[in-house]
Amino acid sequence: MHSSKILSCKTHIDYLKKINAKIGKFLSINKSVIISKYDDANCSETEDFLEIIDRYKLYEEIPHAEFKRFLDMDNVPLYMVLKHKRIVDHFDDIVKGKLMSDFYNAETIISKFLGDKGLHLPSSLTEEDILKLLDEYIGADSERVNINVLREIVHFPTGVGLNMTDKIKLHAKRKEKEESEKIFSQIIGMQSSVGIRYEKDLDEPIRLDDTGNVREVSIVVNRDWIEDNKDYPTLWNNFIHLFGIVDNNFRYTAVSKKNEVSALESLMIPEGNHLYRKSSTFAFKEMVVDAQIYSYIQVLNILNIKIEDMIEWFFNNYLAIEFSIKDFIIKMPSDSTSYFEKCRTILPEIDRLFKQYNLLIEDGEIDQELIQISSSSVKVKEVNSFVSNKYVYPTGEWYKTVTYLLFSDQSGIFYLPDKDKKYKNFLDLIIYDNVKKDNFKEFQIQKMKCLFDSGLVFEDEKGIRVADNETVYILKELYYEDVLNYFHYEPSVRNVIDSMVEKDILVIENSLLTRNEQDYIDFYLNKSKFTNGYDIRNRYLHGTNANDKEQYEHDYYSILKLIIIIIIKINDDLCLSDEY
Repeated sequence: MHSSKILSCKTHIDYLKKINAKIGKFLSINKSVIISKYDDANCSETEDFLEIIDRYKLYEEIPHAEFKRFLDMDNVPLYMVLKHKRIVDHFDDIVKGKLMSDFYNAETIISKFLGDKGLHLPSSLTEEDILKLLDEYIGADSERVNINVLREIVHFPTGVGLNMTDKIKLHAKRKEKEESEKIFSQIIGMQSSVGIRYEKDLDEPIRLDDTGNVREVSIVVNRDWIEDNKDYPTLWNNFIHLFGIVDNNFRYTAVSKKNEVSALESLMIPEGNHLYRKSSTFAFKEMVVDAQIYSYIQVLNILNIKIEDMIEWFFNNYLAIEFSIKDFIIKMPSDSTSYFEKCRTILPEIDRLFKQYNLLIEDGEIDQELIQISSSSVKVKEVNSFVSNKYVYPTGEWYKTVTYLLFSDQSGIFYLPDKDKKYKNFLDLIIYDNVKKDNFKEFQIQKMKCLFDSGLVFEDEKGIRVADNETVYILKELYYEDVLNYFHYEPSVRNVIDSMVEKDILVIENSLLTRNEQDYIDFYLNKSKFTNGYDIRNRYLHGTNANDKEQYEHDYYSILKLIIIIIIKINDDLCLSDEY
């Protein structure tokens, strides 16, 4: 048995040698005319053809005029040529000429800088050449311009090898707006709206009226409740228990989440680590929260209660009384100042809040002289927590595989054509219906094998059922929420989390804000992480804000929203610290 295996391997090697010898003989005879042989090849064989030219250095024998003719052929995709650095370098001027001959090649160049590291550009192609091509692309007729590429240009990141000018970005921004208006004028999209009103004599603190549309919400708030409970603690709790801007585990609800982007929508939304994910679901949640906060503050103003006074009370009084924390300072703008001045006044206070909280954790007290002497700023992700085990995140391929199979509407393992009732995922199918392996096709059974092997599901006489409820619950929470707030779960659930951490399925981090909340605040304040962010802090710091009074007011309420979120998160952190 062993000797025959050696014989088999030797035979295989000899066979490869003969093949390579024949290839070598063919290429030695035809290397100077190899390009002409492409006429006999199919377009699908282009990649193999170029691989041979590259591997055997046949480009050295090809006349430049022949290679130019080759590039000009309709069935030669330029991006395939750009995958071969040695070919690009050898025919530098010809490849450059081909790139510059059609502004549509701007899309390929953009993809090279935004992640396709396998592409190579000719060294003679300058940044000036690229920007000229991009400008021509932006100015082209609508049918040849991809709106997502325009958005990529508008939000082009720094430090990726191309310095996109502000003029090019502005040109792309105006073109993108023009194209968007054309698209939306031709289609009837799903309308989103939020209505909120405050009424007396309601039987409950808040009521949601059914509009029959998932993208429309009508909120009715009990005004008597607010007028009868004007103490600051209750007014603060209204953000949590009345409006629900954080959930039961004190996770801010309006962040962008991975699972909220549908398969169809993912094709329309530009992606990249430098872009904040702005799905339609995210936009709708933002609309709801903004309407709630803005309207609530207006009602408080009518009652002669200022949100700025509530914020100062939290830091100056509440923290001292409830947690014996002294010298936590915040200075809010006065009523008499304009919204522009309010924005410029309040923005530095966010950084001061973060500095003071970190110092409180490090030293157990806040030394204002130390705060004042420090010129460095604190990044949002660097704000710490008093709680050592704070936020739980998934990690590794196992998590991705099993959650995709259990919860995704794209997994394919829950589709049964004989079932009249349709389910949104595999978990719903096995919970609400009695199904057995026999109901599925072989490829579906092979896919779900991972779930059985992991002990997440099992099959008995009643069918396929959940075997490990707590693990599946944890996985479901992570899939839909992206994060767990550890101490807001029952001890039995925390025990399972601990076990999963030991198995490197989950990781625990210590920070005041979740990763999603950190990204959300960064998205609003600056463009250091997301180039499509609002950049509120830098606009007011560097004087690049628009001369628009309505925009100043909108920005001010956005900043207030961030401070409200931070206060709720600080309060939760301190309460958990006291308890655990």
